[in-house]
Amino acid sequence: MSEPYTPSKGLVGVLKRKLTRLQARKPFDCAQERFLVSFSFDDFPHSAASTGAQILEQFGWKGTFYTSSALENTANHLGDLFNAKDISALVSNGHEIGCHTEHHIDCALNSPVVIEREVRRNQQRLRKLGAPTTRSFAYPYGEASAAAKELLGCHFTTLRGVKAGINRRHSDAHQLNAVPIEGTAEDTSLPFSYIKGLGTAPGWLIFYTHDVRETPSTWGCTPALFKSVCTAVHEAGFEVLPVGEAFDTLRPVEKAA
Repeated sequence: MSEPYTPSKGLVGVLKRKLTRLQARKPFDCAQERFLVSFSFDDFPHSAASTGAQILEQFGWKGTFYTSSALENTANHLGDLFNAKDISALVSNGHEIGCHTEHHIDCALNSPVVIEREVRRNQQRLRKLGAPTTRSFAYPYGEASAAAKELLGCHFTTLRGVKAGINRRHSDAHQLNAVPIEGTAEDTSLPFSYIKGLGTAPGWLIFYTHDVRETPSTWGCTPALFKSVCTAVHEAGFEVLPVGEAFDTLRPVEKAA
């Protein structure tokens, strides 16, 4: 199995990411007297559709599963990836199917023409698999450019990145913050710190992970860790909705302001 692709971590890459977060913004107020949490899964592995979804359902919650259709029936460092039955089961149980690009390409390195083609094909393939029209997008690898943000903002209501943070008053609907859930049952400090932080003021906290299994990848978590985060959110009394629904609860107030 080949090594997974990772974007550049050099100084130039860091500076480009900081600049991109200031460009092509869609200002969005997420501090509307609600304490919202969304759970999302990237790529998404079969373990997310089975174990991850089942844990959410134990709490009566639904999640958002971001999908690159070309990964269907394949396997990589995240384990076995999704299949058509996973899509069907998730949709039947009320979960949201979100969109990546068809082949999980880096949106910071590809032209708008390529990204447009990738997104349209991905949406078409997902519809054939029985998913409703996707309206939530997550950048593969969390990578974006100003041109990608402008283009994808025409196709989706929300675009999600991977910069850790709670979305509050001056958020960017074209690059929403999200907090990773990664590791084992002992790795609670990061997600728990953001749960505590949400409790201090209204906002929207989006979690993301990949595989959910006993021996997770670097980007996944164990079932025990995922359930402990869910339990902490439940005990805090926060409202939990998929990304698309959470956006809808905030949008009318934002328009009326």
